[in-house]
Amino acid sequence: MTDPLAGIDRLTGWFRDSAAPLWARAGWDTRHGGFFEALDFNGEAIRGDRRVRVQARQVYTFSMIGAHGWSDRAESIAAKGFDYLIERACPDGAARGCAHVLSDDGKIIDERRDLYDQAFLLMACAGRIAAANCDRALMAAQRTLAFLDRELSSPHGGWNENENAETPRRQNPHMHLFEAFITLFQTTGDEIWRDKAASVFALFTERFYDPAERVLIEFLTSDLKSRDAQRGDEIEPGHMMEWVWLLGNYATVSGADQRESMTALYQSAQSYCDADGFLPDKVSTGALSGARRLWPQTEYIKAAFRLSAAPDDQYARDGAMVIDKLFATYFQQPVAGLWCDQYDGDGAPIAADVPASILYHLYEAVAESMHFANGGTKR
Repeated sequence: MTDPLAGIDRLTGWFRDSAAPLWARAGWDTRHGGFFEALDFNGEAIRGDRRVRVQARQVYTFSMIGAHGWSDRAESIAAKGFDYLIERACPDGAARGCAHVLSDDGKIIDERRDLYDQAFLLMACAGRIAAANCDRALMAAQRTLAFLDRELSSPHGGWNENENAETPRRQNPHMHLFEAFITLFQTTGDEIWRDKAASVFALFTERFYDPAERVLIEFLTSDLKSRDAQRGDEIEPGHMMEWVWLLGNYATVSGADQRESMTALYQSAQSYCDADGFLPDKVSTGALSGARRLWPQTEYIKAAFRLSAAPDDQYARDGAMVIDKLFATYFQQPVAGLWCDQYDGDGAPIAADVPASILYHLYEAVAESMHFANGGTKR
């Protein structure tokens, strides 16, 4: 197995030298503006409708890529991408957050206010504030938060799925709001964001995390008191790893030690690994789904290095092991900087294209790995 620090260097080099430049070139639409949803396996853009959450993810990711100096084009397209996001998907300057889907030429074709989308709009704002101290982004973040509290707030805690209060309710959008609130606090220093993160943390401890079974509850009833009758038994190990990382980040801004919960979640998620050491997409009533996307593996890397105390401990070795496995499988593509997004239970590739949404997961895995390699001094 590769030495953890050597593995981190290899992962960082691949992302910096191959993935970031490729996606900066091929992932941006020079005709209509905005980011493409996916590339094909030759690295060429696939035109079609665009989820707003992907636009927001790419704004955040390219803001960070630009801040690291990994692509000459990154800051420019992050800035243009944010303007596109606000002007096309956020009517009245995000007075009601963002819409759900745009057409290829940038028209709103689904006006729904999905909670998950709002979380990534906030992440995009955080990225622009961090990279360029953008006043427009700060205003959009403040307006989006006001919209969430005014129109989507639930009397049972947290926020509804959308303006229609559809069920089941999910922990997932709250998890990404937790991430956005922490990131906005770190970039602005405004206590409102840390207070909002604390409210999501309370939901995690009281509703989303089952300490007896050491699992994350994905789907819940409208009052958040019970698991959803149809999907309440579904478990997503990748999200459990993601919470490990987020709890570590929350400990940094709150001062509250989360090591016990982080370790329990990590060990529980790891127990679901398949025979090849990969995390499956989901587990339901004890049976693995078989299929495994790339993003759960990136969350595994983030969690491992967040827990690690030294390059020679087991957590660091876990992170290095996953990196090795990615280069032997997901990253084995004819065009450097692309990936296979999903394999089936037999290890056969089943992805039809290369989704842009995964660049965000990869960036965060690289950033956390670098943070560890640098002794915790720089992300």
